[in-house]
Amino acid sequence: MSRTSPQMFFPLAGSGGRRGAAFVWGSVTLGGSGAISAASGFFASAAAGVFGVVKTATKTGRYTFTTDRKYKTLRIVSAQLVGPTDAAFGNTNANMVQARNQSGNGFDLQLMLASTGADTDGASGTVINYLVQVETYGGR
Repeated sequence: MSRTSPQMFFPLAGSGGRRGAAFVWGSVTLGGSGAISAASGFFASAAAGVFGVVKTATKTGRYTFTTDRKYKTLRIVSAQLVGPTDAAFGNTNANMVQARNQSGNGFDLQLMLASTGADTDGASGTVINYLVQVETYGGR
């Protein structure tokens, strides 16, 4: 599967010279009932358990991101929701995102209501942007 976002495997500024460090990023656009309608960047849409991003089965508002291999370290730097055009976030569809189940070969992003913490799907047209730092070697 091709990667449409650049991978920068070299010592990142401020990393202390760690080899094999990279930032990967992208976005996921949601359709009706929280289904993935488009994915771009490092994690392109995929089948469950395969490299990419899928809506997690039996979990409302949760998305599983699986990497192309196991990394020594994986850090979720940022995840944000961009609301659909001309619609308020309100308090019926997801208005907050947080990370869960982080490991060397993936992570989950969970959408929820900020007021109650209840899991819920994002409105159609919501975009999830993410930035992840990975490291293949973990040292000099």
